[in-house]
Amino acid sequence: MQTILLAVVIAGLGFMVLGKLEAIERRLARQQSILDQLTQDLPETPPDDEVVALIAEGESIKAIKLAREIYGFSLIEAKQYVDRLKNDR
Repeated sequence: MQTILLAVVIAGLGFMVLGKLEAIERRLARQQSILDQLTQDLPETPPDDEVVALIAEGESIKAIKLAREIYGFSLIEAKQYVDRLKNDR
């Protein structure tokens, strides 16, 4: 009997947590949408001269690392940024 009650309580808590997580995900999606709308007309930040110099020297990994430090990019964002700068040259 206690095992069944414990299982029901755990299942109920699990559903509550899932509901909260879904609400948080919806809220984050709305906030991201608002941020995208607010920033779509802003000019892109000009590339840092040191990042461009590292790319020109063939030091892509160092350029990615520096871009992460300067702009706060994730690893994927920094790689995409450096790749985009390479293609623009």
